[in-house]
Amino acid sequence: MWTTCRISSQLSTIQSLRSQYLKKQCRWFSAKSTFLNPRTSPSPTTHLHRTTTARQSFTSQNRYFASPFSAFSNPKMDSQVNGANPARRLVFFFDIDNCLYPKSARVHDLMADLIDKYFAEHLSLPWEDAVRLHKEYYQNYGLAIEGLVRHHQIDPLEYNAKVDDALPLDDIIKPRPELKRLLADIDKSKVKLWLFTNAYVNHAKRVVRLLEVKEYFEGVTYCDYSAPRLICKPHLESFQKAMKDAGVEKFEDCFFVDDSYQNCKKAQEIGWKVAHLVEEGVKSPRTAACAHQISHLEELRKAFPQVFKSEQALSE
Repeated sequence: MWTTCRISSQLSTIQSLRSQYLKKQCRWFSAKSTFLNPRTSPSPTTHLHRTTTARQSFTSQNRYFASPFSAFSNPKMDSQVNGANPARRLVFFFDIDNCLYPKSARVHDLMADLIDKYFAEHLSLPWEDAVRLHKEYYQNYGLAIEGLVRHHQIDPLEYNAKVDDALPLDDIIKPRPELKRLLADIDKSKVKLWLFTNAYVNHAKRVVRLLEVKEYFEGVTYCDYSAPRLICKPHLESFQKAMKDAGVEKFEDCFFVDDSYQNCKKAQEIGWKVAHLVEEGVKSPRTAACAHQISHLEELRKAFPQVFKSEQALSE
């Protein structure tokens, strides 16, 4: 009796395993048939949608995209993040260096000297070679530091400490009443003001503090020197990052002012409304970078009147 029961139990187990095996085979052949049959296989559009969705999911978790909200504490910005003000607004992106303050302040010249010195000391180069390589990396990558990271594996934060953070900005940059008036006259009910710089966040915060204009801006997109990979203007990914940070989806809802020809050209190409700031005394480019070329930020009033308060509102 015991032997019969045991045999019966074994046969039951074998039948169960055989059934599971046949089910797996059926699923395999069904999947194979679907893959080989164009009528039943997923369309290229469906595949593209799945791929795009996966990329969007990856991007939303990408650590390269530093949060712009850690740099500024602004109640208006907090309300946007929390969804208290869901109304869609335009975004006006402002470059910082040689834009919020004039190029005549010569901060760029001081920075260039510190960068040349860094190249010479850390790469053991003669001064002439250091200057040449600095210029080459700037032209190729938009930032000298990107060339240093790519080809020489330097520590970006150490570089920042010896270059940007070493600038004597307190002695150079002072509040500018005309800049404050301009920013105050932009209609914040329609337009969000956002900083967009290739500098590290420390430098951005210093300049904004010295100019006393922090209250006008709701956030900043900067080049994160602490990230594994640097993302900076004029690369498309940098503009996409700025839009993501500022919470704007449509290219046509973006306004931009910068003193860099390449940055303005790229912004124009992707559909932003752009003004290239070329100060008086600075040689104008042979070919315009974008639709608007201005010599002073005040000219933004004429270039983009739609973002400013009405004359009636200004008089109230």
